[in-house]
Amino acid sequence: MKRFAQASYVMYFLAGLVITTIGSVLPQILRHYEVTYTMGGQLVFWGSIGFLVGVPVATLLLNRFSEKQILALACLIIAGSQFMMWSLPPFSALLVINFMNCLGTAAVETIVATLMMEVFVGRRAVVMSYLEVSFGLGALLMPVISSLLISLDLWRYSFVVTGVMALAMTGVWVVITYSKTDLDENAAKDASNMAPPENISARLKWLLLVFFGFMIFMYCGIEGSMNNFLSSIFISYLDAAPFLAALSVGLFWGAMVLGRLATGWIIRKVTYSRFLFISMASSLIVLAAFIVLQNIWTGYILIIALGLLLSGVYSITMVYANHTFPGLARLVTSLITGLAGLGGAVFPALIGYVMDQAGSSWALWMTVGFAVFYLLGLAVVEAVYKKTRRSGNPAQAS
Repeated sequence: MKRFAQASYVMYFLAGLVITTIGSVLPQILRHYEVTYTMGGQLVFWGSIGFLVGVPVATLLLNRFSEKQILALACLIIAGSQFMMWSLPPFSALLVINFMNCLGTAAVETIVATLMMEVFVGRRAVVMSYLEVSFGLGALLMPVISSLLISLDLWRYSFVVTGVMALAMTGVWVVITYSKTDLDENAAKDASNMAPPENISARLKWLLLVFFGFMIFMYCGIEGSMNNFLSSIFISYLDAAPFLAALSVGLFWGAMVLGRLATGWIIRKVTYSRFLFISMASSLIVLAAFIVLQNIWTGYILIIALGLLLSGVYSITMVYANHTFPGLARLVTSLITGLAGLGGAVFPALIGYVMDQAGSSWALWMTVGFAVFYLLGLAVVEAVYKKTRRSGNPAQAS
């Protein structure tokens, strides 16, 4: 499994490149096609629908094909999509291409995350933090590359970078071999957490799962907005120059990477619920400060803080859900990943529309609302945990 894990980190790095490519050059895309932010939101929306469709498709394919076969195919789909985007086809075709591009990305994330949840029980959060660091490095590097290419008026070559990377990984997954039993039992474990709820009705279990899904849905409202519209927000709300605005995405993801490096250590000391509450409550405050202060240089500092605070929310929410439903890794991980894709589809389209109709300020206040709803969902989950906690056994290792 060690070789698979190493290749998986590279795949998450590729996913990070893919997820930020459109957002990094979105103002240039809109200018080239002479379309509005609403149409930009539609481009992101169809990509997210592709991601949403890719989750169940990848899960079903696991019943018939090996992981390496599916991952090789996913890389090939991503490579083809990126090269077609580079060719700047008609905008209607671009919508379809981005759909396929994100379908391939969904297959990558779903299969890798599911295997990590199944194999690394007891250290899921630690391993997921490593994957998320790899993702963040990709998401950090692409805006930097795009910023340089934008300054040279070669912005569309951003897609070539990702396409070449995906093509190379197609070859890797054709030839790679790995073992699922090559595990290090002495590796660092997650912190001890409250025991999963027991002796509760099936209805309550499904309700808990719904709230976990709701939480990840709300989180993706924030991250999706940052990924795809942060550069545009810096231009329209803070009057930043385009090449400086593109760097805001890089700063956000640079902070994400640093935060995820820290998450692997923090989660060995802090429970899932406490980590998530502190992260999201602090993010809410930072977002509000960004809106109220409305200063470009302060904005860069606050975006770095936001990246640090949000860095572990996705992975720890997924791990917390898997901890709550032991033995159901494929169901839980697929559902959480799918709802993340749905959130990434709905909210960027909504944000794009609001930016056109009401301005960037209203769009930013909506992201604050997403944080509030996440915290409400977390409060419900914690209430169920406390109510069903067994007397004399308040915690056990996750």
